[in-house]
Amino acid sequence: MEELDELPASSEALQGEIRSWLAKSRTSAAKVKQVLGLLDPVRLGNGAEKYERPEWRKDGPPSMYRAHWRHQACQILGTQESAIPENVTVALKAYLWPTALDTKRADHTAWIIKVPKFVSRVLHDAAAANKQMPSMEDDMDVDMDAEEPVGTVRIFVDPFQADKTKAMTQGVMELTGKEAASVPKKYILANQATDMPMHVFSDVREGLKLGGHQDITLEARIDLKLDMRPSSIDDVDYNRVSKERMEQAQTKTRVTQSSSEMRFAPLPKRANLVRFTADAVGAKTEKKERMEKKALENLLFGLFEKQPYWSMKQLLLESKQPADWLKTNLSEIAILTRRGPNMGLWGLKPEWKQAGAPEQMS
Repeated sequence: MEELDELPASSEALQGEIRSWLAKSRTSAAKVKQVLGLLDPVRLGNGAEKYERPEWRKDGPPSMYRAHWRHQACQILGTQESAIPENVTVALKAYLWPTALDTKRADHTAWIIKVPKFVSRVLHDAAAANKQMPSMEDDMDVDMDAEEPVGTVRIFVDPFQADKTKAMTQGVMELTGKEAASVPKKYILANQATDMPMHVFSDVREGLKLGGHQDITLEARIDLKLDMRPSSIDDVDYNRVSKERMEQAQTKTRVTQSSSEMRFAPLPKRANLVRFTADAVGAKTEKKERMEKKALENLLFGLFEKQPYWSMKQLLLESKQPADWLKTNLSEIAILTRRGPNMGLWGLKPEWKQAGAPEQMS
């Protein structure tokens, strides 16, 4: 009989049961090859349209794959599904279809526990140590099948609840492994109520080699959501771990390095920024020199003869004097108008208007 290629490596047991069944019924080699070929999910999916089996979808549950296989195999052999032997049916249920969601462990329950980082490191170190133990089997006269326990867990339930509704009211965990020497030993497992259903999935099927297929397995349903907390904040180990975490958080992880090839320019001062901005727009900053007091007064009287009212901006442009120096001398001979049509303008004081401007000094 011609052997089939590219069938999943996990189907040997099922192939054997199918061959034994079809050999007893004296089925032709061609039909045997067709029936065995249906163990490949790609071929099974192609046949789903040919034999008009409803509800086919890629990555469906194993029950869908089994139903399609039974239907298509019976169509090829021209028989009823009731004619399939029990041993073939049992082997078919044990067969894990590539790319199908394995739900055999759907009734299992699991806990999800939020643990501190330092406890997570202890658990990872213990797991790594257990993996290394078989390599030392020749040098150690110990039972290598028994892994060293990391700790113990005690749970408390309400005894007055029915068996099916018992729920853990509190849990206590104590770390006993050698990896836990530097962390707190006793913890409280506080139950965190949640109404959201949660499940555990994995992409590895234990003990199987599926020829490169990536498989998803439903491992368990989350039964309890727990929060792991140290039993006492006065614990010596907990205080030490907390202190170490604070010191690590305050430690600078970024280091600035400099060398002789690197050059750093200081940040410009605000005055320089203002000057650079003024130069960029073409403004000229020239230092203004003060005029003599009498010369400035003569200049101001001459301006007021031309027009009776001036703004401070106009006087600064005309006199080209520092603002403080101009205002000091201007306030002696002029007054700022507060009301009327000339509001905000400077005009001579009444006594200078009546007496007239003094003779200009040469």
